[in-house]
Amino acid sequence: MAVATLPPPIDIKAETKKVLIDGIKKVLDLYKAKGLVDKSIGYGDLIGEPKALHAFIQAYRSHPEVADSIVMSPEKKPVREDGAMLLCGVTLEQVQQLLVKTCARKYYERDLVTETVEETVTTRRFLFFTKTEVVERKATSGDERKIRELLKYLAFDWQLPLLDAYREHLSLIHLMELDQDILALHTPEAVAIIGNCEPSVLKKAKEISGRDFSSLIEQPQALVGAVNWNRDMYMFFRNALGPKSWDFFSREKSFFNTVAALDKPTARVYGDVLAYIASENLQEMQRLNIDKADVLVQSLKATYSDMLPLILGQPSFAKELLRKLVDSLLHMSQEKDQLLVSTQLTCKAMMPQVKDWLMKTRAAS
Repeated sequence: MAVATLPPPIDIKAETKKVLIDGIKKVLDLYKAKGLVDKSIGYGDLIGEPKALHAFIQAYRSHPEVADSIVMSPEKKPVREDGAMLLCGVTLEQVQQLLVKTCARKYYERDLVTETVEETVTTRRFLFFTKTEVVERKATSGDERKIRELLKYLAFDWQLPLLDAYREHLSLIHLMELDQDILALHTPEAVAIIGNCEPSVLKKAKEISGRDFSSLIEQPQALVGAVNWNRDMYMFFRNALGPKSWDFFSREKSFFNTVAALDKPTARVYGDVLAYIASENLQEMQRLNIDKADVLVQSLKATYSDMLPLILGQPSFAKELLRKLVDSLLHMSQEKDQLLVSTQLTCKAMMPQVKDWLMKTRAAS
């Protein structure tokens, strides 16, 4: 999924802003009259309460036709596209951006504490005389700079439920490292995962993933795993596993320790199996040389197909069933083509046993 792009920046004139505010109030009244928005919500709630604004925007998205008499293009036709120009000279997405940023700013600033601070100030009077006195000034606690930085990247309705997560989990350094890639984080859980990363981890992830970074960060657990590899190995797994590489990078570090024992040709034989195989099963299969490992992987895929992730994902498969297959292959000395045929026959013969084992294992878990 492509990362969202911020609307082009605009400087809305006071007259235009007044027209927009008046229009938004009229649209809100229409949706309240239709019962699509809570009747207790006023314009002040839209620009100060993220939940209220989110509900309003969702109501508009679900029933845009309700506002057709107000939300019109310069040709006075109904507008449906976010990037379409409105009669007032701005786009629908720019109106949304204005609302989201205003609401976020008010919401964040509500928690900033203003306190009185005493300062000693020396002032010069005439040429030679000075006066020292204690004065009071207002000081605001809280990370105002972080809020200013964060507001640069707010423009979409789906970001409103993330405001608390942004503030709680992301530091100013995180924001500066992420820049517009913050738009790839779509859930509070994803924001929390990135927030738990040291900014240096994000920097390394950028270095090893290059153009992939925006896609990688969409699955933040994959980013956490990817930094366990250097640039060369990262690219190797991306090419060897294709789309499944994100699932591979999302795995636990202990599994990577097992994979690290594989040379590149052998790892390529396993391919996307590395996205789901349990360490115990991989360790069992590592007893085979590369040709026999290739034979076994091909046979398992051909026989069990969509069931294979469920089977190889179970650690107990290693001792209960896989070990028998590996032992039989270790003692075979046929040519690879013949070995493949016999191994596939063995896998098919084991199908009832494997299905029974899988059913019992899943029931137990």
